[in-house]
Amino acid sequence: MDPLTHALVGTGVASLTGDKFSLANPIHMGAVLGALAPDIDIVLQLYGDVPYLTHHRGSSHSIPGVLVTSAVIAFVLWLVLGGAHPGMIFVWTVLGAVSHILLDILNSYGAKILWPFSQKKYSLNLLVLADPVIITLFAGVILWPGTPRAVVETVFWLAMVYLGIRFYMRQSVHRRLWQKYEAEGVKRVVVMPAVVSLWNWSFLVETQEAYIVGEVRCFSLHMGIEKILDKKPKNTLIQQALQSKLGQVFQNFTPYFHIFDCVEDGRHVVKFYDLRYFFREDFLHTATVFFDEKNKIIDAVFHPYHKNRKVRVMG
Repeated sequence: MDPLTHALVGTGVASLTGDKFSLANPIHMGAVLGALAPDIDIVLQLYGDVPYLTHHRGSSHSIPGVLVTSAVIAFVLWLVLGGAHPGMIFVWTVLGAVSHILLDILNSYGAKILWPFSQKKYSLNLLVLADPVIITLFAGVILWPGTPRAVVETVFWLAMVYLGIRFYMRQSVHRRLWQKYEAEGVKRVVVMPAVVSLWNWSFLVETQEAYIVGEVRCFSLHMGIEKILDKKPKNTLIQQALQSKLGQVFQNFTPYFHIFDCVEDGRHVVKFYDLRYFFREDFLHTATVFFDEKNKIIDAVFHPYHKNRKVRVMG
């Protein structure tokens, strides 16, 4: 989720103490800073796109990472502001950090909460990256005069109701898609929030023969199919691409991808598509591995967010 959402929800967590929010209150500051702290991994961008894309939402978003960063934040706040037991500052800082992790799990990018024991990103596919309903609800916590605890609790309950509605919508779309493609030997159906629409849902249907990517209008029967990608057998070129550094980075980046080989400008290439995000008639994240006439890798390029953006990944 975006920093604004994390900060607003962190303020909501701080307001559950029942005290008027104050920047001088170490417990309040702990909750807000804890809600922002997991995104400290943005510093990896200083080392280039590949380290950031590989490790974003990794260790800093894990349970051990949350406990360590919360302890550091709580200790610094206790030294600088005092006014509360360090154990209480730590508890509320952890609660703020947990709110961050929960929000990130609720969107389709997910987080490695069990790192280092598991590299899996857990995702519930319920919220867009900047959800206007969540932002509006928790902005009310700041705008409401005095913010009595009853108001804050009501905001959290309304957020839970909203998540329940989103869950019902997603499950309804999932059920319709499964029924539609059941006769084609459906293997799995993944339903995710649409990139730009709050009430539409993107979907990925995997059958025995193909991947079907599209978007569903939740309150209509229309299912717009954007792409049908035929599965390709894993030949030598595809195996090499999967085992390359770029292949490892891409597989770590997304659990849902399509890979195929083709010829471009007289050269053999293998392409990766991240099937989670389809925007403006193209996939948001792609990658290309280039081969020479002897079928050896000569270049490998990651295209995050746009095909014209090129991040070389060799090794």
